[in-house]
Amino acid sequence: MKFSEIEQDQWSDLKPYLDTCLLPLTGLKGFEDPMQTTQALEQLRDALDLIEIPYKGRVVTYPALHYVTGADMPAQLDTIGLHLKRSGFRYVIVLTIHTPAEQWQADQIDLLITVDMSEWPERANDIKSRISQQIQQLWQQGD
Repeated sequence: MKFSEIEQDQWSDLKPYLDTCLLPLTGLKGFEDPMQTTQALEQLRDALDLIEIPYKGRVVTYPALHYVTGADMPAQLDTIGLHLKRSGFRYVIVLTIHTPAEQWQADQIDLLITVDMSEWPERANDIKSRISQQIQQLWQQGD
């Protein structure tokens, strides 16, 4: 579910069920031409479907962070994650198609998922399975 689909008067009722925030991270650096930018956004959209569709009743997708140049990404993600948790989310998941993304690991981000779109769609089932396992493990550890 996208953040814009939630009506203001519904949030307090939905909050206990929508406990996970999905934060997309495109990973653009500003050097991309329009075609490369379009491709990155389309790939991120496709990767988001892997979480948004099966977990619609529990995950809220927030607006994407697009550019990563010149920022201390772990610190930025820590701050955003903390704010999202203070606003009512129990879990914050960052999803990116940018590799490698391990250097963006942050304390307030509960799960950093990287989808290698060069393997898409040939390994789609493996990718879906891996993401599902990661999310289920996160939720089981928190219960």
